[in-house]
Amino acid sequence: MSIGAGSIRVRQATRSDHDFLVALSPRLSGVPGPAWHDLGAMEQFQDRYMAATVNQAVENSQTLIAVSDDDVRLGYIHMQPGKDGVTDEACGYVAILALTKQAEGQGIAGLLMSHAEDWARDMKYRFLSLDVFADNRRAIDFYERGGFRSETIRMVKPL
Repeated sequence: MSIGAGSIRVRQATRSDHDFLVALSPRLSGVPGPAWHDLGAMEQFQDRYMAATVNQAVENSQTLIAVSDDDVRLGYIHMQPGKDGVTDEACGYVAILALTKQAEGQGIAGLLMSHAEDWARDMKYRFLSLDVFADNRRAIDFYERGGFRSETIRMVKPL
């Protein structure tokens, strides 16, 4: 895997990566979301979600960072134990996947998802799940290419 002339490696996140993780929050809040929520609401949601997942990580969760050969951080993935919505059995859950702008279209998201699948298999989970906003067509297409399928659809009616 390469970006520019170098190669990409994936490593465990450390405390020194915290500012990098937080800095990607605007990239996540800027994805297509429900039309009835403005950017400010999406930013607040993302900040709360990141604080609840990365800052207060649950047992057996893992955050991985994709870095270039010259140690430039390109993106990260945070996985944690979850529960299957139908059987309630333990499963893996991809809580956050975020890339820098320069890392888009380079195969880095796929590399990070591959590591998430390995983590889930190592944890002996039968499923790996995630949530994505229904309007984020680019992400949905990416996950479908990776073998994910819709299980439920939450519907909302603005009043």
